[in-house]
Amino acid sequence: MPTLGRSADQLAGVFSRLLHARGAHQNTVEDLGPYFDLPLEQAFPEPPPLRAPSVTRSWVDRAVGSSTLSWRSGHEPLCPKYRRRHYDDYPENLTAWARWVRPAGARRRTALVYVHGWLEPGSWAEESTLFRIWGRELDVDLVHVTLPFHGRRTPRRSLFPGELFWTADLVRSIEGVRQAVFDARSIAGWLRGEGYERVGVTGLSLGGAISMLVGCVTPTPDFVAPMMAHLKLHEAVETAPILWRVKRDLDRWGVGSERREEIFRRLGWSESVPRLAPARQLWVEARDDVYIAPEVVERQWREWGAPPIEWIAGGHMTFPLAVPAITQRLRRFLQELPSGAP
Repeated sequence: MPTLGRSADQLAGVFSRLLHARGAHQNTVEDLGPYFDLPLEQAFPEPPPLRAPSVTRSWVDRAVGSSTLSWRSGHEPLCPKYRRRHYDDYPENLTAWARWVRPAGARRRTALVYVHGWLEPGSWAEESTLFRIWGRELDVDLVHVTLPFHGRRTPRRSLFPGELFWTADLVRSIEGVRQAVFDARSIAGWLRGEGYERVGVTGLSLGGAISMLVGCVTPTPDFVAPMMAHLKLHEAVETAPILWRVKRDLDRWGVGSERREEIFRRLGWSESVPRLAPARQLWVEARDDVYIAPEVVERQWREWGAPPIEWIAGGHMTFPLAVPAITQRLRRFLQELPSGAP
C-alpha cells in the first residue's frame, strides 16, 4: 500500500500536468557540444569578487531583520548560439536577487546560503515558515538566493515562476544550473568578505543539487547540507513524475532514453566528487521520495565517501512535516563542524 509520502509525490506529479501546459519551443540538443567532457572547474568557473550588491530594506524588513540584495549576475554562457538569447530574450534574469535574514539583528558567526527548489513562487514561503524556525533554533544568518528564471527573475513570457528553468531546451536548462551555481558562489564569497567566519550552502530539491555542485569546485564553502537531492540527472528525468514534460518533449524530438543517457554522461555532473571532506557535509533525504529515489541517493552517497546522512520519514512533498527533526540534526551538525578552513 502506498505511503502518505509516495502518494503526495504522485499526486503532485499529476497536478504538474496541468501546470506544464506547454512544452519547450527549441530543440537545442545539437548545440550541446560546448558542455561535453569538460572538467568541472571549466563548467563552473570561479566567479570574480562580487562588488557590493544593492541593499534595500522596507519598514517590514527592518522589523524582522531582513534585507533584499541585488546585483548584476556575472554568469557567461558557454554556447555561442545561446548568448544572444541569454542577454536579449531574458533581461529579467540578468539581475540576481537574494534575501538576507539576520534574526538576531547583530551579525552572527555563520552565514547559511539557502537555494530554493524548482517552481518556488517567492522567498516569502521560506521566510514565513522554515526561516522562522531556523532563525530561532540555529545560530546562523540566512541568505536566500533566487534561482534563475524564478521570483523577480521570471521572464514576462513565462506562465509561472521556473517554467523556463528545467525543460527539454537542454542548453537553457544547463545554463540555468550553471548560473545558479555561479550566483550562489558569488554571494557566498561576498559574505566571506563581510566578515562571516563560516559560510555554508544548503538547498532543497533542485537547490540541494546546486549546493552539491558548489561543494565540488574550489574555493569551497565551509560546509554543504543538500536536502532531498542527488546529481544523477538521467535517472531523475527518466523516473520522476514531475519531469514528465522534459521526457515527453525530448521523445517528441527523437531524443530517446539511450541518447539522453549519453548526454547526461558526457555532461559529467552525475559523477562529480566533492572537494569537501565527509565531516563537512550533511545530507537530508526521504525514505519514500518518488522524485529523488533513495536507491540512487545511496549510490551517490557512497561515491561521496558516506558523509553524515539524515533519513526522514515521508516523501518529497511531505518535507515540511520533518522540519523539526531536520532542524535538530542541522544544529548538531553545525556544533560538531571541524574548525579551520575546509
